[in-house]
Amino acid sequence: MFVVGWVLRLLAGGLDAIGSVFQRLAILLHSLLPALLSPADLMKLIKDHYDTSYAHTAPQFTTDVYEWALESWEQEVVQRHSIASGRILVLGAGVGREAIALAKRGLSVVGLDVNGVALQVATKTARTSGVPAQFVQADFLHLPFTPAHFRYVIMSGIMYSSIPGRAQRQAWLANLSRHLAPEGLVILNFLIDHPPPSRIQRIGRAINRVLVALPGANRAYQPGDSCAQGHFLHAFQDESEIREELEEAGVQTHELNWRRGFAVVSVP
Repeated sequence: MFVVGWVLRLLAGGLDAIGSVFQRLAILLHSLLPALLSPADLMKLIKDHYDTSYAHTAPQFTTDVYEWALESWEQEVVQRHSIASGRILVLGAGVGREAIALAKRGLSVVGLDVNGVALQVATKTARTSGVPAQFVQADFLHLPFTPAHFRYVIMSGIMYSSIPGRAQRQAWLANLSRHLAPEGLVILNFLIDHPPPSRIQRIGRAINRVLVALPGANRAYQPGDSCAQGHFLHAFQDESEIREELEEAGVQTHELNWRRGFAVVSVP
């Protein structure tokens, strides 16, 4: 039996090693997708990612096990900018964490998400909690609202980084101005890069520099773009990158916290 146990141990170790190699290869291949796929294709991957994710996890969310509260940075922003009343649009509302928490504070809330399963959970929870939050299923890149509809817009969960390409993020900000009341505020949450990059990240970025020069490649690719588990995200490399992007978009930055990854802006 000792010999059998020893053999099984060797086999298990070998399979672990093989599995580790394939896992690293999968990470590398995913990192090449932002250089090869168009922004529209990358957005479709994100939708597919959440369709799969919420199909498995949304039924598990209940008011007993989920904390319907703002994160600390969100609470601080709400207090600092006196966000206590008026209409607020929550983009990427998901199962309703931010929307329900803001509605409990007295704001008139509309939560928007592309995933209908998540919004069913959000609607049920809002009803159970006794708050009048409304939820709309739509693509946040194509908002189905009339002009000057909201006093505030919040885009939490590093969703700003899920828009592929600097030009597309800036165009989205410019279009958002149509839906904001005068002096309206937009709260953005973004992903920051944490140096130093891993060996796989360095290899992937080196390959992507070659791929983007090929015909048909994604010209909107930037260093910091990734596609882990089918979810595109852009990690900003440093504070100057996000500041310059917002400045070029023509927005006024009222607050930017690089370390915590959020900004408060207004869009003329």
